[in-house]
Parts: sequence; C-alpha cells; structure tokens
Amino acid sequence: MAMAVAPKTIWNQHQLTIILTLIQIIFLIVFILFSEHSAGAQPGRTPEIEAPVKYTDFQDIHLALVLGFAFLIAFLRRYSYASFGFTLLLTALTIEWALIIRGLASEEFANSKNGRFPISIYSLVKADFTAAVVLIAFGALAGKLSPVQYLIVALAAGGASIGNECLVLKSLGIQDVGGSAVVHLFGAIFGIVAAKILSKPTWKNQQDYGSVYHSDLISFIGAGVLWVFFPAFNAVNTVADARYRAIINSYVALVASAVAAFLTSQFLSKIKHFNIRHVVSASLAGGVALGATANILLHPWHAFVVGSIAGIVSILSFVFITPKLDAKWGVHDSRGVLSLHGIPGFIGIVASAAFLALYPDNTYPVNSKIIAAERDNLGQAGIQLLAIIVTIAVAAIAGVITGFILNVKIWNQVLPENLFSDNQFFALPEDFDFTSRVIGQIDHVEISKQPVLPVGPTTSGTQEEMINLTSAEAIAEETKVSEVTHTQETPAV
Repeated sequence: MAMAVAPKTIWNQHQLTIILTLIQIIFLIVFILFSEHSAGAQPGRTPEIEAPVKYTDFQDIHLALVLGFAFLIAFLRRYSYASFGFTLLLTALTIEWALIIRGLASEEFANSKNGRFPISIYSLVKADFTAAVVLIAFGALAGKLSPVQYLIVALAAGGASIGNECLVLKSLGIQDVGGSAVVHLFGAIFGIVAAKILSKPTWKNQQDYGSVYHSDLISFIGAGVLWVFFPAFNAVNTVADARYRAIINSYVALVASAVAAFLTSQFLSKIKHFNIRHVVSASLAGGVALGATANILLHPWHAFVVGSIAGIVSILSFVFITPKLDAKWGVHDSRGVLSLHGIPGFIGIVASAAFLALYPDNTYPVNSKIIAAERDNLGQAGIQLLAIIVTIAVAAIAGVITGFILNVKIWNQVLPENLFSDNQFFALPEDFDFTSRVIGQIDHVEISKQPVLPVGPTTSGTQEEMINLTSAEAIAEETKVSEVTHTQETPAV
C-alpha cells in the first residue's frame, strides 16, 4: 500500500528550511545589535565569581537536558531518532530564544548605557530552565507533531514560561529555586492542554505507540541521568547554607521517591510485578517536588516525607489518572508528563506552603530572602499557593492558543501511518522496520525441543534450542509492507 505524500509545493517541501532560516537570521541580528559578554568575560577584566552559579552546575543541568530528556522519550520503539534529534534541536533553539527574551527584559538592559544586555554563565543556566519547560511539553506531544510544529511549541512555551516567571517569581515573590511551578507544573499543563486541543481520533490505538525491551531500557538510562544530576537543578539558584541544604534535601527526596516508586508499583500490580515505565518516571518525582522546597526544608526527614509522597502519588497518577484522561477526555499524554512533572510539581508548591506555615517566624535570616521583607511565614505560604493558580492559568491559556495555531492547515502534519515513528522525517537504516516494528510484534520466543526433518544421510533425531516464533504470519506481512513503503517518497518536513 503506497504511502500518502504531502503536496509538492515549495512551501510544503521547504517549510522547515524557510522558517528555521528566518528565525536564525532574526536571532543573529538581535545578538549583533543587543548582546555582549558579561563584565567578567571582557578582555583584561578579573573573572567574576558568579555566585551561586558554577560551571559544573551548568554542565550537570545541560547534560540532564540533552541526554536525560532524550533517553526518557526514547521509550517509543520507533521514535528514537526523533527523541534525540528533536530534543537537541528544541534545546538549542529555546536557549537562543530564552537568551534574547531574558536579556531584553532584564534590568541590566534597561539600565544599560550602550543598549546591550550581558550574557553570563548564569544567563545560560536560566536559558536551560526555559529549555526544560519546552522539553516537558515535548514529552506530552512526542510522536504527534511535525518538526515545524515543534518549533512553534518551543517559541510559544518558552516565551510564555518566561512571562509566567516574571509574574510569580518577581511580582509575587515566591520561592521556587528548582522550578516546581515555573518549570515542571507549567511545562506539563502547557503540553497536555495543547495535546487536548490537537487531539485526533488517529492518535488512539496506534500500533507504534509502545515500547520493546531495549527501548524501555534506554528510557531507564535517561531516568538515571536525571536522577544523578537533579540536585544541581535544584541547587544552582541558591547560595551559602541554602545551597548545601538544597543538595542534601534533593538527594534525600530522590532516594525516598525511588524506593516509594518500587513499593507502590508492585503493590498496585495484581501479579506483583514492577511496571518499569512507571518506576522510571516516579523515581524522579522527589527531585521535581523539591524544586520549591529544596532551600526551605530544615530537616532531612522533611525531604524524605515530601519525596516519598511525590513518588507514591506519581505512580497513582500513572495508574489511575493518565488512562482516564486519554479514554474520557481525549488528552493523550505521550510520556506521562502530568504524572512525572505536573503532579509532583504541584506537590512541591503545596509542601513549600505547608512547611513555611508550620515553621516559626524568624526561622530564616533576612538576607536569605526566603521570606519577603514585608511578609511573615504565613503570608509567604499564601503567596506560594497563589502561584499554583497563576501558573496553571497562564500555561493553560498559552497551551490553548498554541494548540489552535498548530491546528492551522498551513503547517506540515504527521501522516496517520507515521505517528510515533521516525519514518516521515529521518533517513533510516534498512533494518528499521524489522528492529522497531516486527520484533515488537513477536508474541514470544520459545526455546524448546522440536523434531527436525532429515536433510541428509547423517541427520536424525531432534534439534535443541529451536526458536518457535508464534507470530510468523504477522512478521512476514509486516516485512512485505515495509519493503513497499520504504521505497516510497518521504513527505516533506
């Protein structure tokens, strides 16, 4: 059966090239006219000690973004190239975009005598935080959009998240050093709302929406990368004692959520097996929840409790909430970002408010800036809760608008037969269909004794370890289809 091909117009064939070239030209002009190195990077200057940011923290965060998120999404057995390729593309584009927006909106630019904004290591770290928002939203939409549509998601989610930061961090003055609200909750809400607006019947029951053994293992590697480097994400915006507290609290919460994830996964299983996809994601929930509390919690056991709750609730969400959202509300969350990022982020903000309300006033020194100068602990707790409402509202509105923009027919779309597959947008090796689809449809491989027909004068008896493939007909049929479709012209990007 021949694969449908997009119309061969210049716009359809070169859409990504045209749009990405225009974006890069505009970004380059802005960098030329308005950017400069920070004072410590100027020739002849003594390098600044950019407290609280260290280059090692930046490396940790950057590694977690490019590898951790890409590996997580690679659980889709036919979407590995896209998982890594689009993660890199969206990260790079978002960092450029964030440097420009944050620079033009900065106080340094407003007070600059030469009309330029400085770029420092701290600027790069903040841009990475914006990229994390985009990658979380990408997780909800993975496998369902074209590259051009992902570019729009990056620009929209990145810009809206920076606007939300200005509202809740600067105007409201909340504590959210690791981004429980401004990164995780925002990215998850934006992604699932956009997915709802874009929802199509063809997204349901897709044969390529699934994993095989090795793709789940790759996802586990991604979780491991994020799990190891997560404390840097929560500590990079803190200083002095708060920094040490953030690192310790984050590790305690991460180990607690990992143990809680395994415990809960087996408890909820009827046959008492671990669901590896749930465990992989929920093990990170403690780090997500500590984003708003890493510098606030004053006892390790407080972090232990928050991490455990986040891990348990994340598993419960995967088991009970995510399937119902898809079945009843048409919200298809490809990677389960609501359960991994949204709900743990919500728990983190609520926990920050609860502990601030419980701790006595004057717990923190004035120069810590954990409690705003004009507030007491209870007042700060109330503002923390208000940030949840603001963040959800801004993310939902931005997600709705972006969803409607993406639905406009001028953008290249993913063909129904190529959902959750690299096939439409990447040059693939010859074994792509066999290794990603055919193997995934084998019911089981059974090692057994089977009689062997004699083929010569010395051949007799039985043969050990014969492979019994119970879906041979399906394999043959898929291979035939692959040979036909693989030769067809690939649609435009």
